[in-house]
Amino acid sequence: MMCHVCGNELEKGCRICPWCETPVRSSGRASAGKTKFRSENIKSDNPTVEIALSRLKRLLHGAKADGVRILKIVHGYGSSGKGGEIRYSVRDYLESLKYSALIKYYVPGEEFGGAYDLGKNAVRELPALKKDSDWGKHNKGITIIIL
Repeated sequence: MMCHVCGNELEKGCRICPWCETPVRSSGRASAGKTKFRSENIKSDNPTVEIALSRLKRLLHGAKADGVRILKIVHGYGSSGKGGEIRYSVRDYLESLKYSALIKYYVPGEEFGGAYDLGKNAVRELPALKKDSDWGKHNKGITIIIL
């Protein structure tokens, strides 16, 4: 069974999509042309920057191979007062990929809303993004990647 909004595969009996949080239609059939969305947490076990970047690289290549269009990365925002290395490293790496074939562009979580050009452009291109739970919340701990 596939989500009718993001196109990700759902477990049997699932009532709400775990990726885009959309209620599942009773038919469970995916509509043609729907956007595939994936969310991944690369900092759940407090890894080093090197391990987190290795995870990101693996996730990017896997998502691209699977036809995912939107990859939401949870990297944290450095709440310890001296942290944030993973966030900065993730964004530096993504900045280096902007002109590659791997990603189209990325939207920092703090700009993922209607008040920012990057957020508005992303939603204009991929309207399903507006249903994301972090839309408009200025969450520094995430980054949205458009593949």
